[in-house]
Amino acid sequence: TDCSEIPQDIQQVIDQELEKLSTLEKNSSEFNVTRSYLDWLCGIPWGKLTEENFDLEAAKTVLDQDHYGLTDVKDVILQFIAVGKLKGTVQGKILCLSGPPGVGK
Repeated sequence: TDCSEIPQDIQQVIDQELEKLSTLEKNSSEFNVTRSYLDWLCGIPWGKLTEENFDLEAAKTVLDQDHYGLTDVKDVILQFIAVGKLKGTVQGKILCLSGPPGVGK
């Protein structure tokens, strides 16, 4: 990640977490949580944007190819895309799928 692309407020969080990490014991669970959080923060493609794609047929094709069954979930995803297409954006919207671990959310 190019450091110039990371927003200043996020860079402050990263710096604070790095400082905290330096004081933790390597065998502590908090060390692992903090390190995972830092890995996640550093893995986000800051400053890289893509154009929104509202092609419902292409989305349906990908969902059907990559995910067997799950009709209800796929319908919710397609509805989400369709509403975004009508509004012209899905900016600020989050699609949250819940369920037990290992079910393919």
